[in-house]
Amino acid sequence: MSLSNQDMANIQQARTILAENFDKHITIPQLARQTGINEAKLKEGFKELFGQSIHTYLQQLRLEKAQHLLRTTDLTVTDITYFIGYSHVTHFTSLFRKETGFTPTEWRKKYREQQDL
Repeated sequence: MSLSNQDMANIQQARTILAENFDKHITIPQLARQTGINEAKLKEGFKELFGQSIHTYLQQLRLEKAQHLLRTTDLTVTDITYFIGYSHVTHFTSLFRKETGFTPTEWRKKYREQQDL
């Protein structure tokens, strides 16, 4: 895909919007409107520039935020789930386990045990 400098700037802006609003439900049509680029070019260009889909980027960002909160706070898993933009604890827990091999509670316990060594 051939991306103009303006397209690349718009796609960078889309990533910034996602990073700043990771906890909100933003659709690709909304993101395309906000950045002034059509949906197909946004999706294809995002993958070309960043090596992953918009969905994967947002999911990884949310998981990183969750891991940070699990390490640095005593917030409940439920509170963390809502804070990072998921509305169902079971969905978040399943996703977290799929990506890390641990539930959020197991991951927190393991991380804290490592810190105590």
